[in-house]
Amino acid sequence: METQSRMSRYHSDEEPEAPQQPAPTKTYQRRPRLARWLALLFAVLTITLGLRFTAFNATYTAGVVSRSSVGEKIINRLNDDLDSYGVSGSPVTTSVAEPFIAQGVERLYGQSVTAIDSTDLATAIKTQAAQTGVTASDKFINRVSQDAQKQTKSTLNASAMMAAMTKVQLARRVNYWLMLASALLAVVTLIYAVGMHHFLGSLGPGLTLGGLLAGVVSTGGFFFAPFAITSTSVIATTLMKTVSRSGLSVVIFIGVTEIILGLLVMLGHRTFRRE
Repeated sequence: METQSRMSRYHSDEEPEAPQQPAPTKTYQRRPRLARWLALLFAVLTITLGLRFTAFNATYTAGVVSRSSVGEKIINRLNDDLDSYGVSGSPVTTSVAEPFIAQGVERLYGQSVTAIDSTDLATAIKTQAAQTGVTASDKFINRVSQDAQKQTKSTLNASAMMAAMTKVQLARRVNYWLMLASALLAVVTLIYAVGMHHFLGSLGPGLTLGGLLAGVVSTGGFFFAPFAITSTSVIATTLMKTVSRSGLSVVIFIGVTEIILGLLVMLGHRTFRRE
């Protein structure tokens, strides 16, 4: 009995053990500066990349020019020449004249001029000539192809046009270096975000804000381009306005796509973080 009473007094004097506290969990740290910097890089990259493959691309520009009033004049002249040779029915269409216009645009952009594949032109002339009862020999088709190149060159490569295009060539080079710089900085920033365990947390807001900024800037450029572009050549002014507006329309579409993609990344990141 005495031993039990001593044991009970000994245990009663001991302090009760404190319950173990759970280890503190790491809280998610927001990095708004990193997201804003990435958004700026994405905006610059979107605009420069979009212009690189639209307004500053000879093939794309040739397609826009061939569907414009300037391209329509070139096509009408070629069809008038064919009509004088006895080939009526306007066989030269937009798709047929586009390679010739592309060659003229390459000269304007200071690029190496590629050889023209006149297969479509030959097919169109032979088909239309057969319907009108005229024989289109290879010599005749070669002469028409040379006339098409001369017509395009006289229209697109006039001295006034070339003088105006020097500014476009400079803008094209600046756009190229801005595109490379923004792309490299974006890659470095994303690698840094991975190291900080903030890749998706930066990518989502960066895409959303970057797409929004690119869309706003491109929309402003779309409406103010007709007032900003001036030249002594009416044709050069018309072409630059048409091509710039077409390219900026593509950039606006890319910006909207980036906004949607960024929102999806943000939603996925928030869901993943909660789980």
